[in-house]
Amino acid sequence: MGIGKKQKNGEKITLVPSTGITETGISFKILCYLPEIPEEAIRIHLDDAQLIIATSNQNETVVQKITVPVDSYICKKKFREGVLEIILERPFKNASG
Repeated sequence: MGIGKKQKNGEKITLVPSTGITETGISFKILCYLPEIPEEAIRIHLDDAQLIIATSNQNETVVQKITVPVDSYICKKKFREGVLEIILERPFKNASG
């Protein structure tokens, strides 16, 4: 399933998906591998400096928390063939303030 690590919490298992992050100037490209998970089951939440990608069923929870620059925003997201792609951008701040 492309899972990085498993943590057992009682009877439910928490999984951390494999994730890749690349930075290109003012944007970040995040690839999160979620095979066998339907797109409609994936929840994405951006709160201050943390991007949270989560999904769950009766037996397991999949959660990835990624620290991002404050004031970042999601400018694009796409899910295809088990790979979630999110592009985050930071607001442009000029040198004069």
